[in-house]
Amino acid sequence: MTPVAARAAASDWIGDARGSARLITAVEATGSGSRLDAALELRLAPGWYTYWRTPGDAGFPTTIDWSGSENLAGAELSWPAPARKAIAGLHTNVYHDRVILPISLVLARPGEPVRLRAEVDYASCNQVCIPYHASIDLALPSGLATPGPDAPLVAKAMTQLPGSLAGAGLRLVSATVSGLDKASTLAVTVASDTAPLRAPDLFIEGAPNETPPEPSVRLEAGGLTATLNVPLSPEAATKVIGKPLIFTFADGSRIAEFTAEPTRGASPEGVLWELPAMLGIALLGGLILNLMPCVLPVISLKLLSLAGYVGSERRHVRGGLMATAAGVVTSFLVIAAALTGLKLAGAAIGWGIQFQQPWFLAAMALAMTLFAASLWGLLPIGLPAFAASAANVRARHPLLDAFFAGAFATLMATSCSAPFVGTAVGFALSRGSAEIMLIFAALGLGMAAPLLAAAAFPEFVQLLPTPGPWMLWLQRALGIALAATAMWLLWVLAQVAGTTAALIAAASLIGLMGALASRHAAVNIPRRRAGTAVVLSLGAIAVLIPALAIPSVVPTTQGSPQGLKWQAFDPDAIRQHVADGKIVFVDVTAAWCLTCKVNEAAVLDRTPVADRLRSPDVVAMRADWTRPEPRITAYLQSFGRYGVPLNVVYGPTRPNGDLLPELLTPSAVLGAMSRSSGSGTDHVAGR
Repeated sequence: MTPVAARAAASDWIGDARGSARLITAVEATGSGSRLDAALELRLAPGWYTYWRTPGDAGFPTTIDWSGSENLAGAELSWPAPARKAIAGLHTNVYHDRVILPISLVLARPGEPVRLRAEVDYASCNQVCIPYHASIDLALPSGLATPGPDAPLVAKAMTQLPGSLAGAGLRLVSATVSGLDKASTLAVTVASDTAPLRAPDLFIEGAPNETPPEPSVRLEAGGLTATLNVPLSPEAATKVIGKPLIFTFADGSRIAEFTAEPTRGASPEGVLWELPAMLGIALLGGLILNLMPCVLPVISLKLLSLAGYVGSERRHVRGGLMATAAGVVTSFLVIAAALTGLKLAGAAIGWGIQFQQPWFLAAMALAMTLFAASLWGLLPIGLPAFAASAANVRARHPLLDAFFAGAFATLMATSCSAPFVGTAVGFALSRGSAEIMLIFAALGLGMAAPLLAAAAFPEFVQLLPTPGPWMLWLQRALGIALAATAMWLLWVLAQVAGTTAALIAAASLIGLMGALASRHAAVNIPRRRAGTAVVLSLGAIAVLIPALAIPSVVPTTQGSPQGLKWQAFDPDAIRQHVADGKIVFVDVTAAWCLTCKVNEAAVLDRTPVADRLRSPDVVAMRADWTRPEPRITAYLQSFGRYGVPLNVVYGPTRPNGDLLPELLTPSAVLGAMSRSSGSGTDHVAGR
């Protein structure tokens, strides 16, 4: 077929009744920009079809050779989602009857005329396949880029292209491979943040040596969550683990394309040993949580209460400790039930996500303020009971108050991550409801273990000093610690909801403290001293408000005390940096994550790690999860994590990333960077 020149916004049709092709453009002249929107239109006979970019078990995709074009620097062909066609056991991906493939043209010299010479090869099939070749010639003059007659066709075709998951109101929950020795399955779970899913399909590219067939679909949570199970051969299933695959998810007009690396799922044999091992890890992680800074203020109060049991009967000592332990375990089970419900509803889940909610932060700041007021003697109720007993005031319901003390400690623990906690939580939240409940129960038992041990041997409590004036001084010190915790919660509130909301909450809490101090002073001290207390309370407001007046929006480039400039998190840029030979250090953090702040202060912001992060061959990238961010949540879950901190090192020899432990050390960070650059030999943690 000879080229047919056309000097318009569309070429002539080249072909016959069973298959013909033409080029169309959205404008009638090149304009002044460097890019032009165009499309290849294929017109097939009724019932005939052509192939997608990944044809499947048979066929070949449409290709275009632009080498004869003039003033053309590049051309990118885009593909709408295909339809499935199975013939004699062969699985193929096709377009029927008519298809428009958008093309983005890049001009070498913007503003000048362009001549497009396209050598197009495609197939038109129905029982038999006929290969077609069309030589298309289209010239576009210079001038004003006014819309051409085919502009609506090009625009409509572009709206049918796959977008991002977030743009389609979708989230990737997990992609796992199971059954590696027998019937293997790749299970991909996608959640909808908007309308329910109806009939989703999933096309997979990159699986070696085979075309994944049509998945079976399981809809849950009223259609807000879909799990698509794709059967694979054991050989292919083994090879796709950790391999970047391209997924095209299609559900009616909602089409999204994304890249993910499937992880190894649990096989029936693996569960037999994996679950008990994770239960042990959860017990150990819960025990270590008692040493984390977010829990220490509350645990210190409970330890203070033990002195109040000196001289008491063994059953009273054991009862109080058991009640607090019960509060800890019960609260973990409540959290597990809430996370299970959110997961079934298709919502984003994670460890500590309640700290992303302003109402929770305000409520916790209020609770901390009331606890501090009680310890300072400003609150005339037994809150908490163990503080009241320390002052020789008997609470009306000591066991109930002890129970809520344990629950309160659990809530504070969720802002911390400790060694093994992230591993256990990630395992639980990627499994079913039963595993979530079991793992969280084990975390609770681990955190309650010191209380249970003291309850088992209550005679050791009698070794503590007897109550006396020293306890009042200790109470006041602990009250200061709780007030400082309340201020920290208000600082986090400023990050999440803005400075104005935090200032209102701070003024309200300090006003409450001033009122309690005034009431206490009016009853217990002379009037003049009462007025002094009110003045001091109001003065405290003036001191606290400037401290809270901080920026509530994280800048694109963040600094550190060592002068290190952190780039904003961009998962799409990671591969490009690695391709350029650079090392990429990703730090996923949050303002409310105390473990994150410890890592920053003790490791990342100090030499020698800070010096290495400033090196020209290193890109330091930080993701802030203080507020809900679906893109960061998906990144966490791609590593099987559901909470922060998360630190990953990428490099030429570790393109898929080296996953670091939750508590960083200089040797762990520098060792991972050395391995990622190719200068190291050992491999400690990866994915």
